[in-house]
Amino acid sequence: MASKKIRQLQFDTRVSPGIEIIPVNERYVRTRENLLVPHRADFFCVLWFYSGQVVHLVDFEPVVLAAPGLLFVAKDRVQLFDQERAFEAKVLLFTEELFDTNFLQWNPLFNRPDGSVTRMVASEGLARHWEEMERELASPSDRFKPLLLRNHLENFLLQSEREAGIVYAGEGTDLFFALRRLMEKHYKDQQPVSFYTDALGVSGKVLARVTSGLTGKTPKQLLDERLLLEAKRLLIHGLAAGKEIGYELGFMEPTNFVKFFKKHTGVTPSVFRSGYLQG
Repeated sequence: MASKKIRQLQFDTRVSPGIEIIPVNERYVRTRENLLVPHRADFFCVLWFYSGQVVHLVDFEPVVLAAPGLLFVAKDRVQLFDQERAFEAKVLLFTEELFDTNFLQWNPLFNRPDGSVTRMVASEGLARHWEEMERELASPSDRFKPLLLRNHLENFLLQSEREAGIVYAGEGTDLFFALRRLMEKHYKDQQPVSFYTDALGVSGKVLARVTSGLTGKTPKQLLDERLLLEAKRLLIHGLAAGKEIGYELGFMEPTNFVKFFKKHTGVTPSVFRSGYLQG
């Protein structure tokens, strides 16, 4: 894999009302420059593989999926399509503006505390919801179409959530996702845990109890993991020198970035980059 800058994909605003379904296979991927390299989308994706078996990369993690399988990928995650194995798939794309913000920010299909992605078998019931979206997308535009499409999509996601059986309930769930949203905005410029406890209005003990209960990790560990993930993304999918990446991630001294990276991975940023690319 050659070192390339992370490609940023944006939803085509000409597509109304923020929903699109695209047929995809390995031949299609090879003809699309945007899909040949790691890319980060500003929209949510649901990939339905209905033929073949693939290895789809999501933030360095290989996700093996066999047909008929569904994969739910949140916006801003770096992903790469399988270019070696034959497959047939459809990709559902949609923007978060379709829903009340909390519906997607807290949706367990796209927001698992451990950072993993949701994959599941595409049942007959989910296939019917998908077909309803496709029929509506193919119908003539009128004032009912946007609302009907949103309703079909919401029904599909709710049924997926039910069948996946992922439930985050109980004390601290809302606090945890509030922390995650805050971290996403400030992980580069705010490393002290006290910043997050002050912003959320809770004590360090309370926050630690919540994160430990849902992930087995402390708030500091979650912050370090998020920073480390972005460092890996920039090292593997970018061309910037390690020193520049360190500055971008909030490290005032290059040596501090190297120490941080080596502490969590066992190797320096340069060794990690060269080893990954040669592998």
